[in-house]
Amino acid sequence: MKLTRRTSNILLAIGIVMLILWVPRAFTWYANDLQGSLYLALIHLPIIPISLAIGGYLTYLGIKGRRATRRAI
Repeated sequence: MKLTRRTSNILLAIGIVMLILWVPRAFTWYANDLQGSLYLALIHLPIIPISLAIGGYLTYLGIKGRRATRRAI
């Protein structure tokens, strides 16, 4: 599959936004949810690593696509 420069930029932007949003959320989870209800902590536990992994992968795809389109031109 080929990525256009526009698609690569969109993937990169979405990945960076996800990382910017979920990294502080992980610290908030650690600071607040663990001291509060264990139920809330267990609900958020799988969401945080999955979201961070998706954000990291989208960022990786965006960077890889931008590099490939730069070489092709």
